[in-house]
Amino acid sequence: MASVMQDIVGSAGWLSELQAAAPVVDRALDSLAGALSEDGALSSQEKGLVVASIAATKTDLEGCRHWVESRCGDFSEWRMLAALLFLSRGSMAAKTLLVATGTMDDNVVIPPTPDSPGAEEIQKYFLEVFGQLPARVTLLQDHAPSALETYFLLRQGTLAGSSLDPMLAQLVLVGVNAADRQEDFAFEHGLGAVKEGASVAHLVEAGVCSMLYGGLASWTAAAGAITRVFSASDEHSF
Repeated sequence: MASVMQDIVGSAGWLSELQAAAPVVDRALDSLAGALSEDGALSSQEKGLVVASIAATKTDLEGCRHWVESRCGDFSEWRMLAALLFLSRGSMAAKTLLVATGTMDDNVVIPPTPDSPGAEEIQKYFLEVFGQLPARVTLLQDHAPSALETYFLLRQGTLAGSSLDPMLAQLVLVGVNAADRQEDFAFEHGLGAVKEGASVAHLVEAGVCSMLYGGLASWTAAAGAITRVFSASDEHSF
């Protein structure tokens, strides 16, 4: 099953050590390769984007490059996807994706910086998103207003105001957060994906994408988040 291994992780010699200890790893990776290769609610390319994004958040440059080159086809919005990862996981995730995709350009044209948003605009945005102002917003509002502007601009500009498909952006963050076992944030972005038209199947496939880098615990987090998204008893209150 060497080709299956290469399809999932590229050329990774350490896998033979796992296979020697537990031959069932072959079969497990074979089934995972099938799940990530087949077009379903998400296309194979979209799943590749989710996994490549997760690899970038783990700063796995080689793995990220493998998924970009083998699965992501003609996708071209790498800078915008990197901005999304900067929002979610910071500078190293964004840098890893840009290096892996070869989109670092010293001569890139930078558009004019937008004006600073007003306090009312920021508050209105978060009320529309959350239905209230969660603590992570009010703490910045009261004690670090400049950082609140950072939080607002990155979130608003990369999730809703970007060239990325908004549903795909939310699903990428479902996968990224599930891979880090962050159920609450997988839930939040699951809600966002549903608002953009995602189904249960979309969320499940995004969650499955987390398993390669997050293990079985990542699927537990994803499943918990998805169940909450489609449960009328759960409130979006964090």
